[in-house]
Amino acid sequence: MKKILLHIIAGLLVALSVYSCKVSYSFTGITVSKEVKTFQVDYFPNNAPLIEPGLNEDFRNKLIDRIGRQTSLTQVKSGGDIVFQGEIVDYKIEPAALSAGQTAAQNRLTIVIKVEYTNNLNQDDNISKRYSWYYEYPASTSLDDIKQQAHEEILNTIIDNLFNDTLAKW
Repeated sequence: MKKILLHIIAGLLVALSVYSCKVSYSFTGITVSKEVKTFQVDYFPNNAPLIEPGLNEDFRNKLIDRIGRQTSLTQVKSGGDIVFQGEIVDYKIEPAALSAGQTAAQNRLTIVIKVEYTNNLNQDDNISKRYSWYYEYPASTSLDDIKQQAHEEILNTIIDNLFNDTLAKW
């Protein structure tokens, strides 16, 4: 009986200390100030030297979907408490590894997206940063054969890193 009472008291003390410190925890790892209610994701033009049609919309839609799934924020078209805007600045394919005959054994697809994150309620949170990730594939494989999988992996990783910098603040 004493052990149960001690566990209850310890639990209450932990709960009170967490409450009094106003620490906010989230199962998704995303912590957003209670004042932030809305988000806005602007159009991301594709200004890369090599244009992949639809890539900018894929990125924007994935970002909107992720914010919608992992936060309680409401999407707005303008005047958002937090705003994501930017552009695709690079989309390139280059050799990643050479074979003994000095030919490409692996190719690397790299996507670079510049993001401007604005928190209209706390200017200290604003960032401007380039996010980049790559996908390597055998040189004997056509880009068309791996493009969907490569884009999925690259965009998801970029969005993960963007979340870590903006909403999770890791």
